[in-house]
Amino acid sequence: MSKVSFLSALLLCALGAGGAGCAKSGMGAEVRTDISGRMQSAEPSISTCYATALQRSRKLKGMIVLSITAESGSGQFKNITVTRDEIGDTDLKTCVIGEVGKQKLEKPPKTNITFTYPLRFSPTK
Repeated sequence: MSKVSFLSALLLCALGAGGAGCAKSGMGAEVRTDISGRMQSAEPSISTCYATALQRSRKLKGMIVLSITAESGSGQFKNITVTRDEIGDTDLKTCVIGEVGKQKLEKPPKTNITFTYPLRFSPTK
């Protein structure tokens, strides 16, 4: 059994810019809610990635922070990169990027929106 915890606060708008800056960059409350919803819908697939990684090494745990761009017009999640990797498992990283890349916003933005999203991984008993 494995556990993927999506940290409660999205690290959006260059890691903590104020709400006014978020609105100007297209990161209003509606977009943040949409991002949270898409990432929550990816949670089962990401958990499967982690469960597979745990079969290789039972002690894997830590945080992976992703930088993701939601494309204008389509809302498709693209240009997904790992900006922080405490786990160091290449296969897990590749799997997570692949699963997140299947996501897209329900309401596509007018301009590209880039955001940072942390994932915390820890084994459960």
